[in-house]
Amino acid sequence: MKTIENEPNISRHENGNLYFVARKGGKLTVKSLKTADLAEARRKIREMGILALTAKRESGPPAQEPSPPPAVLQVSLPAAVVETKPTAPTMSLAEALTAHRRGLVLLSKGTEEMAERGRKAIEEFATTGWEQFSPVQIWTDYRKTGIERQGFLLGSAANHLRWYLLKFVPWAVKRGLLGQDALESLAEVPRLKVNSRQIRVPTVAEVAAFLAMIESEDAEGGAFLRFLTVTGLRLSGALKLKWSDIDLGQGTMAIMQKGGWKKVIPMTPEAVQLVTDRRGRRKPCPLDIKALERVERRMKRFAKGLDIDLKTFHSFRHYFASRCLLSGMTVQEVAKLLGHSDQGQLVLKTYGHLCGEHLRQAVAKIRLAS
Repeated sequence: MKTIENEPNISRHENGNLYFVARKGGKLTVKSLKTADLAEARRKIREMGILALTAKRESGPPAQEPSPPPAVLQVSLPAAVVETKPTAPTMSLAEALTAHRRGLVLLSKGTEEMAERGRKAIEEFATTGWEQFSPVQIWTDYRKTGIERQGFLLGSAANHLRWYLLKFVPWAVKRGLLGQDALESLAEVPRLKVNSRQIRVPTVAEVAAFLAMIESEDAEGGAFLRFLTVTGLRLSGALKLKWSDIDLGQGTMAIMQKGGWKKVIPMTPEAVQLVTDRRGRRKPCPLDIKALERVERRMKRFAKGLDIDLKTFHSFRHYFASRCLLSGMTVQEVAKLLGHSDQGQLVLKTYGHLCGEHLRQAVAKIRLAS
């Protein structure tokens, strides 16, 4: 139901009929006025007010004097005319963010991270608490500060905050913590257009040279990067991998996904050989936080010298997917190797430019009538 402007107690249902909506003592009352005419709805509400007052008088003690006429007139006025003082929020902004987070349904690790970033952004930029709470101002300050700190702010980061505001503000309005104006201002928070990532794929020779440079300084770290290169695993998935998750006979791995469940994916021949050579160790990838930090510093140094985009652990997942597509695999096959369950939609969105190039090369080779 949609609230009618200047009529806080009257809402219109999608079928056109008007309803009386009021909350008293935490209890919500919704009563159909059985009309679509606003003037008739006001008249019925006035009657409801007078009848409620009369019932209260009749149920009181016999000696009780009836209420004076001015009180009847005050009750019978339309809700838009009666002046009401705004009630103070029943909880602080920090308490509301915590309560909202407990009730928020998150389907993946990614949405959980988005929600946490959104909560922290509101705590940082809504410095006055509920007073002058403005979703537009919070979004604007977040984007402006991000640009000032690092020279740019990805549009996806601002869109993540917008997603959280669309979750939190209606929740707060429903509980009387924010006014209707905060809900209406959400329409002014823009969704930024994010351009598709154009990933430059290093050559096999460049990656081989890169891995050799890492292994010359850190054999264990280099072996770990080589494992990411030939499997396309996320960092978290590789670190959580156990020997019991690997079936060398079938050439498969049971990989932990973002949602906390495992998915069995096939291994490339290079991955099978690498895992076979590492048998006997405590874990397939036994690196701790400090070891990973050392590897990452070397990655950034060598990648800059070779002018290739392999500065993060996730870069090897992009390289793996790109090489699989360029080798002639279908989008659906690559999605299966990456552990996706969307039949290749994300792969096509991220690596669509590679698919287009591969398609042009295939079309150039085809012969249909000669």
